[in-house]
Amino acid sequence: MDVQRQHKAQWLMMFGFFFLLILTSNLACHAFAFSLDHQASNMGSIDGRIFGCLPCSQAYLASSYFDHHDSLLESDFRDFLAQEFGPGDLCRGLANDINVLGLADLHRHLSGEGSHRHVVSTLRFVNQSDDVKWLDSHSCEAVLIERLPIGVFADPFELQHLVHCRVFLDAAVFGDSNLELPSVLSNRSIVEIHMDIRNDYLENYETIIQLPLHARYPPLDSSGYARIEIGRPDLFVRCRPKQLQSESCLWTLKNLGAGYAKNVMWQVPCGNEAHTGIVSGITFASALTCALLIVLSAIYFSGSNNIKCS
Repeated sequence: MDVQRQHKAQWLMMFGFFFLLILTSNLACHAFAFSLDHQASNMGSIDGRIFGCLPCSQAYLASSYFDHHDSLLESDFRDFLAQEFGPGDLCRGLANDINVLGLADLHRHLSGEGSHRHVVSTLRFVNQSDDVKWLDSHSCEAVLIERLPIGVFADPFELQHLVHCRVFLDAAVFGDSNLELPSVLSNRSIVEIHMDIRNDYLENYETIIQLPLHARYPPLDSSGYARIEIGRPDLFVRCRPKQLQSESCLWTLKNLGAGYAKNVMWQVPCGNEAHTGIVSGITFASALTCALLIVLSAIYFSGSNNIKCS
Protein backbone atom coordinates (compact mmCIF):
# COMPACT_ATOMS: atom_id res chain seq x y z
CA MET A 1 0.00 0.00 0.00
CA ASP A 2 2.82 2.41 0.84
CA VAL A 3 4.44 1.72 -2.51
CA GLN A 4 1.19 2.41 -4.37
CA ARG A 5 0.70 5.64 -2.44
CA GLN A 6 4.23 6.72 -3.31
CA HIS A 7 3.58 6.02 -7.01
CA LYS A 8 0.34 7.99 -6.90
CA ALA A 9 2.06 10.88 -5.15
CA GLN A 10 4.82 10.86 -7.78
CA TRP A 11 2.25 10.87 -10.61
CA LEU A 12 0.35 13.73 -8.98
CA MET A 13 3.57 15.70 -8.55
CA MET A 14 4.52 15.16 -12.22
CA PHE A 15 1.01 16.10 -13.36
CA GLY A 16 1.13 19.26 -11.23
CA PHE A 17 4.57 20.15 -12.57
CA PHE A 18 3.46 19.84 -16.22
CA PHE A 19 0.28 21.79 -15.49
CA LEU A 20 2.30 24.63 -13.95
CA LEU A 21 4.71 24.56 -16.90
CA ILE A 22 1.88 24.87 -19.43
CA LEU A 23 0.21 27.62 -17.42
CA THR A 24 3.48 29.55 -17.12
CA SER A 25 4.10 29.26 -20.88
CA ASN A 26 0.63 30.60 -21.70
CA LEU A 27 1.07 33.50 -19.31
CA ALA A 28 4.46 34.31 -20.84
CA CYS A 29 3.01 34.28 -24.37
CA HIS A 30 0.16 36.59 -23.34
CA ALA A 31 2.60 38.93 -21.61
CA PHE A 32 4.84 39.01 -24.68
CA ALA A 33 1.88 39.73 -26.98
CA PHE A 34 0.71 42.51 -24.67
CA SER A 35 4.22 43.95 -24.65
CA LEU A 36 4.31 44.03 -28.44
CA ASP A 37 0.89 45.67 -28.63
CA HIS A 38 1.96 48.23 -26.05
CA GLN A 39 5.15 49.00 -27.94
CA ALA A 40 3.26 49.32 -31.21
CA SER A 41 0.78 51.72 -29.67
CA ASN A 42 3.65 53.77 -28.24
CA MET A 43 5.32 53.97 -31.62
CA GLY A 44 2.42 56.09 -32.82
CA SER A 45 3.11 57.61 -36.21
CA ILE A 46 6.14 55.42 -37.00
CA ASP A 47 5.21 51.73 -37.04
CA GLY A 48 1.45 52.17 -36.91
CA ARG A 49 1.56 54.71 -39.75
CA ILE A 50 -0.91 56.88 -37.87
CA PHE A 51 -1.61 60.27 -39.38
CA GLY A 52 -0.75 63.51 -37.69
CA CYS A 53 -0.49 67.19 -38.41
CA LEU A 54 1.60 70.25 -37.60
CA PRO A 55 1.24 74.02 -38.02
CA CYS A 56 2.39 75.51 -41.32
CA SER A 57 4.75 77.77 -39.34
CA GLN A 58 6.81 74.72 -38.31
CA ALA A 59 9.26 74.14 -41.14
CA TYR A 60 10.94 70.92 -39.95
CA LEU A 61 9.86 67.77 -38.14
CA ALA A 62 13.15 67.09 -36.32
CA SER A 63 14.09 70.67 -35.41
CA SER A 64 13.12 70.48 -31.72
CA TYR A 65 14.40 66.96 -30.95
CA PHE A 66 17.78 68.08 -29.58
CA ASP A 67 16.07 70.72 -27.44
CA HIS A 68 14.96 67.85 -25.20
CA HIS A 69 17.66 65.20 -25.83
CA ASP A 70 21.45 65.30 -25.61
CA SER A 71 22.05 62.38 -27.97
CA LEU A 72 20.24 60.55 -30.76
CA LEU A 73 18.67 57.23 -29.79
CA GLU A 74 16.31 55.33 -32.08
CA SER A 75 13.66 54.73 -29.41
CA ASP A 76 13.77 58.34 -28.19
CA PHE A 77 13.43 59.71 -31.72
CA ARG A 78 10.47 57.45 -32.53
CA ASP A 79 8.72 58.43 -29.30
CA PHE A 80 9.44 62.08 -30.05
CA LEU A 81 7.81 61.90 -33.49
CA ALA A 82 4.81 59.99 -32.15
CA GLN A 83 4.21 62.46 -29.32
CA GLU A 84 5.01 65.60 -31.29
CA PHE A 85 2.99 64.90 -34.43
CA GLY A 86 0.63 62.09 -33.47
CA PRO A 87 -3.11 62.40 -34.06
CA GLY A 88 -4.92 64.82 -31.79
CA ASP A 89 -7.59 67.45 -31.61
CA LEU A 90 -5.53 69.77 -33.81
CA CYS A 91 -5.88 67.54 -36.89
CA ARG A 92 -9.31 66.03 -36.30
CA GLY A 93 -11.12 65.54 -39.61
CA LEU A 94 -7.96 65.95 -41.71
CA ALA A 95 -6.25 62.55 -41.40
CA ASN A 96 -8.20 60.55 -43.95
CA ASP A 97 -7.68 63.06 -46.75
CA ILE A 98 -4.02 62.14 -47.28
CA ASN A 99 -4.86 58.48 -47.93
CA VAL A 100 -4.63 59.28 -51.63
CA LEU A 101 -0.80 59.18 -51.52
CA GLY A 102 1.33 56.08 -51.04
CA LEU A 103 4.87 54.74 -51.49
CA ALA A 104 5.30 52.05 -54.11
CA ASP A 105 9.03 51.46 -53.75
CA LEU A 106 12.22 52.76 -52.13
CA HIS A 107 15.71 51.75 -53.26
CA ARG A 108 18.94 52.98 -51.66
CA HIS A 109 22.61 52.61 -52.53
CA LEU A 110 25.95 54.31 -52.00
CA SER A 111 27.63 56.05 -54.93
CA GLY A 112 31.09 57.52 -55.34
CA GLU A 113 34.46 56.55 -53.91
CA GLY A 114 36.67 57.44 -50.98
CA SER A 115 35.56 59.50 -47.99
CA HIS A 116 33.09 61.77 -49.84
CA ARG A 117 30.12 59.88 -51.22
CA HIS A 118 26.35 60.07 -51.84
CA VAL A 119 23.50 58.05 -50.40
CA VAL A 120 21.08 57.74 -53.34
CA SER A 121 17.42 57.09 -52.50
CA THR A 122 14.99 56.39 -55.35
CA LEU A 123 11.36 56.89 -54.32
CA ARG A 124 8.32 55.97 -56.40
CA PHE A 125 4.92 57.28 -55.34
CA VAL A 126 1.49 56.06 -56.38
CA ASN A 127 -1.97 57.57 -56.35
CA GLN A 128 -4.19 55.40 -54.15
CA SER A 129 -7.40 57.24 -55.01
CA ASP A 130 -9.29 58.66 -57.97
CA ASP A 131 -9.81 61.96 -56.17
CA VAL A 132 -7.83 64.12 -58.62
CA LYS A 133 -9.63 67.24 -57.41
CA TRP A 134 -8.09 66.87 -53.94
CA LEU A 135 -4.59 66.51 -55.40
CA ASP A 136 -5.02 69.58 -57.59
CA SER A 137 -6.02 71.70 -54.61
CA HIS A 138 -3.13 70.65 -52.34
CA SER A 139 0.64 71.11 -52.25
CA CYS A 140 2.52 67.99 -51.12
CA GLU A 141 6.11 67.36 -50.05
CA ALA A 142 8.15 64.23 -49.39
CA VAL A 143 10.09 64.51 -46.14
CA LEU A 144 13.11 62.21 -45.79
CA ILE A 145 14.78 62.00 -42.37
CA GLU A 146 18.19 60.33 -42.23
CA ARG A 147 19.60 59.40 -38.82
CA LEU A 148 23.34 59.41 -39.40
CA PRO A 149 25.62 57.20 -37.31
CA ILE A 150 28.84 58.32 -35.67
CA GLY A 151 31.56 58.51 -38.31
CA VAL A 152 29.73 60.38 -41.09
CA PHE A 153 28.26 63.86 -41.38
CA ALA A 154 26.41 66.10 -43.82
CA ASP A 155 27.76 69.58 -44.49
CA PRO A 156 24.94 72.08 -43.77
CA PHE A 157 26.53 74.69 -46.07
CA GLU A 158 26.62 72.18 -48.92
CA LEU A 159 22.96 71.31 -48.35
CA GLN A 160 21.96 74.98 -48.36
CA HIS A 161 23.81 75.38 -51.66
CA LEU A 162 21.74 72.51 -53.09
CA VAL A 163 18.57 74.20 -51.82
CA HIS A 164 19.69 77.44 -53.47
CA CYS A 165 20.21 75.53 -56.72
CA ARG A 166 16.70 74.01 -56.32
CA VAL A 167 17.97 70.47 -56.06
CA PHE A 168 16.07 70.18 -52.76
CA LEU A 169 12.99 72.09 -51.72
CA ASP A 170 14.52 72.47 -48.25
CA ALA A 171 17.18 70.75 -46.12
CA ALA A 172 18.67 71.07 -42.65
CA VAL A 173 21.08 69.32 -40.28
CA PHE A 174 20.32 68.89 -36.57
CA GLY A 175 22.66 67.61 -33.88
CA ASP A 176 26.43 67.41 -34.27
CA SER A 177 27.34 69.57 -37.27
CA ASN A 178 30.99 70.16 -36.32
CA LEU A 179 32.86 69.32 -39.51
CA GLU A 180 36.32 68.99 -37.93
CA LEU A 181 35.76 66.42 -35.18
CA PRO A 182 37.07 62.85 -35.57
CA SER A 183 34.76 59.90 -35.06
CA VAL A 184 35.74 59.28 -31.43
CA LEU A 185 34.73 62.83 -30.42
CA SER A 186 31.61 63.23 -32.55
CA ASN A 187 27.93 62.46 -31.99
CA ARG A 188 25.09 61.39 -34.25
CA SER A 189 23.12 63.85 -36.35
CA ILE A 190 19.83 64.11 -38.24
CA VAL A 191 19.41 65.28 -41.83
CA GLU A 192 15.95 66.34 -42.97
CA ILE A 193 15.32 66.80 -46.70
CA HIS A 194 12.14 68.08 -48.36
CA MET A 195 11.25 67.31 -51.98
CA ASP A 196 8.30 68.65 -53.95
CA ILE A 197 5.76 66.08 -55.18
CA ARG A 198 4.27 67.11 -58.52
CA ASN A 199 0.64 66.08 -58.65
CA ASP A 200 0.45 66.02 -62.44
CA TYR A 201 2.84 63.03 -62.58
CA LEU A 202 1.63 61.23 -59.50
CA GLU A 203 0.31 58.20 -61.37
CA ASN A 204 3.89 57.04 -61.85
CA TYR A 205 5.96 59.64 -60.03
CA GLU A 206 9.60 58.88 -59.22
CA THR A 207 12.11 61.13 -57.50
CA ILE A 208 15.77 60.61 -56.66
CA ILE A 209 17.41 62.10 -53.58
CA GLN A 210 21.21 62.23 -53.57
CA LEU A 211 22.46 63.12 -50.11
CA PRO A 212 26.17 64.09 -50.00
CA LEU A 213 27.93 62.61 -46.97
CA HIS A 214 31.48 62.85 -45.67
CA ALA A 215 33.39 60.39 -43.52
CA ARG A 216 35.11 61.56 -40.35
CA TYR A 217 38.58 60.40 -39.38
CA PRO A 218 37.92 56.89 -38.03
CA PRO A 219 39.91 55.23 -35.21
CA LEU A 220 42.73 52.82 -36.04
CA ASP A 221 41.76 49.30 -37.03
CA SER A 222 43.81 46.20 -37.83
CA SER A 223 41.79 45.55 -41.00
CA GLY A 224 42.53 49.01 -42.43
CA TYR A 225 38.81 49.82 -42.80
CA ALA A 226 36.06 51.14 -40.54
CA ARG A 227 32.59 49.72 -41.23
CA ILE A 228 29.76 52.27 -41.04
CA GLU A 229 26.12 51.23 -41.31
CA ILE A 230 23.47 53.81 -42.26
CA GLY A 231 20.03 52.59 -41.23
CA ARG A 232 16.70 52.98 -43.00
CA PRO A 233 15.30 56.50 -43.08
CA ASP A 234 11.94 57.83 -41.93
CA LEU A 235 9.77 58.90 -44.86
CA PHE A 236 6.74 61.15 -44.60
CA VAL A 237 4.37 62.94 -46.93
CA ARG A 238 2.87 66.21 -45.79
CA CYS A 239 0.17 68.18 -47.65
CA ARG A 240 -1.60 71.48 -47.17
CA PRO A 241 -4.23 73.39 -49.18
CA LYS A 242 -2.94 75.72 -51.86
CA GLN A 243 -5.45 78.34 -50.72
CA LEU A 244 -3.88 79.10 -47.34
CA GLN A 245 -5.66 80.51 -44.33
CA SER A 246 -3.07 81.71 -41.84
CA GLU A 247 -5.27 81.23 -38.77
CA SER A 248 -5.99 77.57 -39.57
CA CYS A 249 -3.10 76.48 -41.81
CA LEU A 250 -2.01 72.91 -41.06
CA TRP A 251 0.26 70.37 -42.68
CA THR A 252 -1.42 66.97 -42.83
CA LEU A 253 1.21 64.32 -42.17
CA LYS A 254 1.42 60.67 -43.18
CA ASN A 255 4.19 58.21 -42.37
CA LEU A 256 5.06 56.10 -45.43
CA GLY A 257 7.66 53.93 -43.69
CA ALA A 258 10.72 52.78 -45.58
CA GLY A 259 9.29 49.73 -47.34
CA TYR A 260 11.87 47.00 -47.76
CA ALA A 261 14.81 49.39 -48.07
CA LYS A 262 18.06 47.87 -46.85
CA ASN A 263 20.71 49.47 -44.68
CA VAL A 264 23.60 51.11 -46.52
CA MET A 265 27.12 49.86 -45.73
CA TRP A 266 30.20 52.09 -46.06
CA GLN A 267 33.77 50.82 -45.76
CA VAL A 268 35.86 53.85 -44.77
CA PRO A 269 39.67 53.53 -45.11
CA CYS A 270 41.51 54.04 -41.82
CA GLY A 271 44.99 53.66 -40.38
CA ASN A 272 46.32 50.18 -39.66
CA GLU A 273 47.03 49.82 -35.95
CA ALA A 274 50.04 47.57 -36.67
CA HIS A 275 51.80 50.44 -38.47
CA THR A 276 51.51 52.90 -35.56
CA GLY A 277 55.12 52.59 -34.43
CA ILE A 278 56.61 52.96 -37.93
CA VAL A 279 54.44 55.94 -38.86
CA SER A 280 55.09 57.68 -35.54
CA GLY A 281 58.83 57.17 -35.87
CA ILE A 282 58.99 58.51 -39.44
CA THR A 283 56.77 61.47 -38.53
CA PHE A 284 58.94 62.36 -35.52
CA ALA A 285 62.18 62.06 -37.53
CA SER A 286 60.75 64.23 -40.35
CA ALA A 287 59.53 66.89 -37.94
CA LEU A 288 62.87 66.95 -36.11
CA THR A 289 64.84 67.22 -39.37
CA CYS A 290 62.67 70.10 -40.61
CA ALA A 291 63.03 71.92 -37.27
CA LEU A 292 66.85 71.61 -37.38
CA LEU A 293 66.96 72.86 -40.98
CA ILE A 294 64.89 75.90 -40.02
CA VAL A 295 67.19 76.70 -37.07
CA LEU A 296 70.36 76.25 -39.14
CA SER A 297 68.95 78.41 -41.95
CA ALA A 298 68.08 81.15 -39.50
CA ILE A 299 71.60 81.09 -37.99
CA TYR A 300 73.25 81.10 -41.41
CA PHE A 301 71.23 83.99 -42.84
CA SER A 302 71.52 86.08 -39.67
CA GLY A 303 75.33 85.64 -39.82
CA SER A 304 75.40 86.66 -43.50
CA ASN A 305 73.43 89.82 -42.73
CA ASN A 306 75.86 90.76 -39.92
CA ILE A 307 78.86 90.39 -42.28
CA LYS A 308 77.22 92.62 -44.94
CA CYS A 309 76.39 95.29 -42.36
CA SER A 310 79.98 95.36 -41.06
